[in-house]
Amino acid sequence: MRKFILFLSALLFISCAHKDVLSDYQKNIKRLNNQAFKERLYNTKMSLCYADSALYFLYNDSVNLIENNSDFYYDNLARALNSKAYDNFLLSDFEKANENINKVYNIDEWYPNKDVEIAIADIVNAKMMMRLRASWEADELLKKCYCNHKIHDTLSHWAKSQYYVTKLFLNCFYRDGKYQYNELVKTLNDIEQYNVNQQLMVDETQAYTLYYALTESCQILAHIANYYQNEEGKNVLYFKKSVEYLKKSLDLMNDSKRVSNYDLANNLQTLAGILNDKNRNNDYDFIEGDLNKILLIIKDNSKKFGVNYPIDIGIYDNDLKMNILIHADSLFMELNNPYQIIASKSMISDYYIRDGKLAEARPYLIFAKNYMDSINNNERDDMPAAYKFKNTTSKMAERVYIGLIRTKASDNPEVLANWFSLYQSESFKAFEKEKYDFNYMELCSVNNENKKKMTYMSLSIILIFIAFATIFVFFRYARRNNRLLKKQKELDLERIANVETCLSIFRHDMSPYIMFLQRENVPEEIKHDALQKLIVTLNNTMRWINISTPNGLPFKKTSFVLNEVFESVAKSITNPNNVNLIFKDAPCDVWGDKNLVEIMLRNLVNNALRYTTKGYVKVSAKKYEKDKNFVQITVEDTGCGIQKERLDELFRSDKLIENEDSNSMGHHGFGLMLCAYIIKKHDDETRRGCKIWVESEVNKGTKIHFILCATI
Repeated sequence: MRKFILFLSALLFISCAHKDVLSDYQKNIKRLNNQAFKERLYNTKMSLCYADSALYFLYNDSVNLIENNSDFYYDNLARALNSKAYDNFLLSDFEKANENINKVYNIDEWYPNKDVEIAIADIVNAKMMMRLRASWEADELLKKCYCNHKIHDTLSHWAKSQYYVTKLFLNCFYRDGKYQYNELVKTLNDIEQYNVNQQLMVDETQAYTLYYALTESCQILAHIANYYQNEEGKNVLYFKKSVEYLKKSLDLMNDSKRVSNYDLANNLQTLAGILNDKNRNNDYDFIEGDLNKILLIIKDNSKKFGVNYPIDIGIYDNDLKMNILIHADSLFMELNNPYQIIASKSMISDYYIRDGKLAEARPYLIFAKNYMDSINNNERDDMPAAYKFKNTTSKMAERVYIGLIRTKASDNPEVLANWFSLYQSESFKAFEKEKYDFNYMELCSVNNENKKKMTYMSLSIILIFIAFATIFVFFRYARRNNRLLKKQKELDLERIANVETCLSIFRHDMSPYIMFLQRENVPEEIKHDALQKLIVTLNNTMRWINISTPNGLPFKKTSFVLNEVFESVAKSITNPNNVNLIFKDAPCDVWGDKNLVEIMLRNLVNNALRYTTKGYVKVSAKKYEKDKNFVQITVEDTGCGIQKERLDELFRSDKLIENEDSNSMGHHGFGLMLCAYIIKKHDDETRRGCKIWVESEVNKGTKIHFILCATI
């Protein structure tokens, strides 16, 4: 027992020794990032300040942090950048939000929470795309950003929660018809698989956000089920769920010490929508008790929620609905969020117009129109990236302009005509964006159907294949044996052909030397020279056998300088006729097998010396004129030359090119075949285009050129 306790103590000591201990400096950075996260909706500008401070300390000590704790540095860098991106999004500063998102994407180094931070960057990016009416781009981002982080911590749960919230909002406000309905139902079912009260809630702020998204989604589903799907009872079911989620959100606000204006305003707007639906549809009378409880929560927390409604006002009173909307509008005005301000003004005017109160709607429409103009004309210094914002309001601007026309907010025909023109322009922009989204959804639907068809077809083909495969197993086995026997026979024939070729060339090349050595009265020095040539021929034959037969000499590709090959060949060459042997400087780098290139060049130079009795043999190299990716090597001699009609047969194994000089022991044959084979190996193993060719004129000399791949 004592030994066991000592063993556990040792393990604990080792684990503590290896655990990273944060310095006060690092703790401060982490604290700032945590504060930025906590303040994201309570005080967005303060959250931005915390994130900026965290970045300041990170950049200020970046060298030391990267060297000693790179995981901490990049983890907190991504966290601060994503906080800034989310804060900038909430403040409608899309330019800066996009800038920070790209910085997160551009962190190449690995860090522990990288997959979560990338997912969060994708989610914030998707939120911006939704505001810009690029719904299909938002959908693509959401498809790839689903967070599967193994560590179940606050950040990963928040990323997952935000993913679902963004999907719900995308289909609540930016989709229509069957796509909207199907996607909302699917997302709601996915959420119900998780423990909504634990995993996806994260903290109170995220709980408000998630409940708000669920409330809006169920309300939209109730409308679709009632007007489009024609599914009996579904509209009542979803409307009941909508009220339940709203009550949970307000109960949480009632219990919380702190409530953000952003969350409260969203929930109040949703309550106004539910009251409006309730008063217009008798099927929703069953939730009257829940609505009265919700109203009681708001009245009991009038100071906390900042409400000032009459105590005796009831859920059937239209003034309650408008009072709630106006209070939500005042909260958004305090937040100074341009998107929410214009959306809120548009919603209030829409509700007044529906109730026939055109005069009450006009002030809100005029304010919204002037507010948009001041932003789009860059007149408001407090609105960041104002020129960006006008791209996000096409749908709301359309509502504002048509509202101004319907409420006759001006008696001037020219002003009305201008508003109508602006309405048409915004309507066209909104239509174009929705058309792209509709086409995208149609394409996705078609692709999904095609995938299903392909799956069924593939399964059918597999089953048929298995059935036929079972029948033909025996025949396949027999055919396999026959193929192996045939392949073995072809290999044997190839080996026999190679051996026959080698023997033929060997006999042809060796005979003159053997006959010469058998002659009497031949000086010893000449016999010695003939013997050396006989040895060269024998070595060439051995190399040919190694290369041309299976499992022969391997090809080893390297980059080398031609001068090295030239020097090696020059040292190994004998010059029987004492002609001028010239190797020009060749500082060219080429790709190939250095050993094989030496063998080839040595053969070509020996051939040239053999048939040159006066003049010179010159070896040179230069860039190939037709393609600078190759180097051209030339072996030039002033020897006897070759007849033009025999040039095409020079590199063929079935042809032997003999010199017409009967007194000469040498002839063209095996050596040139070997060169042709080596060039073919280079053509196969490096860049396609390596080749060898000959230029020759009888009694004037021969030039043999070959090209190799240059090292770039």
